[in-house]
Amino acid sequence: MNNQESDKKENNSIVPDTRIINERFIIKTIMENSQDTFYFKDKNSRFLFISKTVASRLGIADPDYVIGKTDFDLFKDSHAAGAYRDEQYIIKTGKPILGKVEMESWLDGSVAWVSTSKYPLLDSAGNIIGTWGISRNITELKKAEEELERVNKELMEANQKLEVLSITDSLSGLYNHRYFYDIIQKELARRERIGATDSVIVLMDIDNFKGLNDSLGHLAGDFAIRHVANLLIENIRKVDYAFRYGGDEFIVLFIDTDMAGARKAADKLLEVIAATPVPLEKTQTRVTVSGGAAALSEIKNSNELMSIADLRLYKSKKTGRNRITYF
Repeated sequence: MNNQESDKKENNSIVPDTRIINERFIIKTIMENSQDTFYFKDKNSRFLFISKTVASRLGIADPDYVIGKTDFDLFKDSHAAGAYRDEQYIIKTGKPILGKVEMESWLDGSVAWVSTSKYPLLDSAGNIIGTWGISRNITELKKAEEELERVNKELMEANQKLEVLSITDSLSGLYNHRYFYDIIQKELARRERIGATDSVIVLMDIDNFKGLNDSLGHLAGDFAIRHVANLLIENIRKVDYAFRYGGDEFIVLFIDTDMAGARKAADKLLEVIAATPVPLEKTQTRVTVSGGAAALSEIKNSNELMSIADLRLYKSKKTGRNRITYF
């Protein structure tokens, strides 16, 4: 007999029922060594068998200790009730529940996040006689996900704050001139796209602001700027915008408003500003503003808009101040 024939005879001598590695051995190896937990239950959700991993988590030396017990003997009622509902659903429908992420609440107060899959337990005839399941502890993964979610939330909040800072004037709290041009471009595009109704800007500055600074100091000037800014915010509609354009200059943008409507609203602002004293540290003073209006319907671009408003502001200054020129 040659070597090839000898090897062939030897291989043919290995039959399935004498294999060292058989199904029972494979299952036992998995049950005893896997970090996942395995458990089998009857139709009443009573334990028939648990793997050593389950016993270890329970602090039980002998896995047979839990045979006949239910989740209500091991977990808090809320978790046990949920497990019971799932298992009765599987028994009733024959459908498995796969990859359910849930929090296990143990009687000692400890908790663990697990990913659980449960299946119908069948006898040799294919009848459902209970359920069996596999649970994987994903507590560390869940913590990592929560930490990532927290970091992402903080990053989003930080970005939102940076966005607000990038469009906000630090002294007055109003939108800044950069954001003004962004909004105007959007409004011009909106008018061109859908034929929106007119919108109007009013460019205004504080009358005799240099004299205020010279007589009462720059802190008083800053107070006056914040004072006017607050009055603008308090007395315009939510859909309108107030900007600090620079120095003592402000812009109010009246959205979807024609010149007549803007005039009515802006004249009211003029009156409120003139009538409300500036609360300085040791005294009070009053300020007035002058302004020039321009409508989007009058222009083709933002530069033209500002040129028209600036010319009308200059006219208001020359004709007595504390007024707004509209045409």
